[in-house]
This record gives sequence, structure tokens and C-alpha cells, in this order.
Amino acid sequence: MQDLDQALLKQFRTQVRTTGSGQFQDPSLPYLITIKPSKDGHTIIIEDTRRRWWGRQLVKHEHGLDKHLEVVDNGPVAMAIMLLGMVVERKLPLG
Repeated sequence: MQDLDQALLKQFRTQVRTTGSGQFQDPSLPYLITIKPSKDGHTIIIEDTRRRWWGRQLVKHEHGLDKHLEVVDNGPVAMAIMLLGMVVERKLPLG
């Protein structure tokens, strides 16, 4: 996911770091990422904005506080960007 708008991505990272939640939508992609706090950590939701409200959610992932991946910032934003990359490349089983 090298071609994402870096200014928007930086703003998204800052928003999640300071408030615990945030939304990201790159103008070049029809997907919306939402991160919300949950009792176990963070909930990551990726939606296809081309669809109406039903069938719009593609991915819902619980990112626990104790789970870390070997990625740049080891947090929910990095996991969300990785999941977005998998959605764009159609590597996830989409409904």
C-alpha cells in the first residue's frame, strides 16, 4: 500500500494515537477504514463505499492490546493498512 495519500495517513495515525478512534479513506480507493476502541483493544472495520448500507462491511477485526505484529508501528493503524492491502489485492474471503 505504497500509493496511499501520506498526509491523510499521517493524520489518521495521529487521530488514532490521540483519541483511540478514527476514520481513513484515501481518495483513490473506494474503501473506508474505521478504528474504534473496544473492551479488548480496538475494532477495525473496512467498508466498501460503493455499496449501499447492506453488505457494505468487508472486514471486522478485533485487534487486542497484547497482540503485536512485526510491522512499522505495531498498532491498530498498521493492522488496518495491512488488512486494506489484502482487501485491495482480493486476498481475503469477501462476502
